[in-house]
Amino acid sequence: MSSPLAFIFDMDGTIVRNHENHLNAWKLFCQNHHIAITEEELLAVFGGKNEDILQKVFVHKLSQKELRQFEEEKEGLYRGLYKPYIKEVEGLSDLLKNLFIAQIPAALATSAPTSNVDMVIDALDIRKYFSCIIDATMVTHGKPHPEIFLKVAECLREKPQNCLVFEDSRVGIEAAINAGCMVAVVKSPFTKERFTGANFLIDDFRDPRIQNLINPVLSIKIEKQGPKTE
Repeated sequence: MSSPLAFIFDMDGTIVRNHENHLNAWKLFCQNHHIAITEEELLAVFGGKNEDILQKVFVHKLSQKELRQFEEEKEGLYRGLYKPYIKEVEGLSDLLKNLFIAQIPAALATSAPTSNVDMVIDALDIRKYFSCIIDATMVTHGKPHPEIFLKVAECLREKPQNCLVFEDSRVGIEAAINAGCMVAVVKSPFTKERFTGANFLIDDFRDPRIQNLINPVLSIKIEKQGPKTE
């Protein structure tokens, strides 16, 4: 695996461990609408756009107005459940700072709506580290379609094969692979399957293999800058 020239982060379940809050919000939403659905069925569609999930949750086809209404209802439930408990996955801030020092661009690529993105990254005070932020409102196709990662790579002005994506969901990993990116899987309590095609698996961002990927790029940049003059 070559050293990546850009790092791309998914949000939900990747930089924050909020899957349980999303799952509970979906369960509450389904209860409110008298929809019978199992936890396994919900987990199978995690990581995709809300409109895709809603079309699977409801039997009948939803109008755009209904989709917007139901999405805001569900996400309102989620934000109420999660906002008091926002916490980064261990090592995230240190990694983002190291990338900034090494002048390696970082981006956020998430299926979450803008309101959720703002809530999380502002609570963690990490917006300043991202050169690009692409959320669900900026793409036509949800994961596992590669659109979001291709769009981020274009924003970063890097080839997809030079980008390392951190993901946790099946659909997100498939999207990154479909885009031609390198992929690191961030383990979560919901990670029960083997992810073929991923480059490596990590518990959190303190994994030394990540810093080992940054060091060669940092060395090249230091060499290009030349020796410091007194």
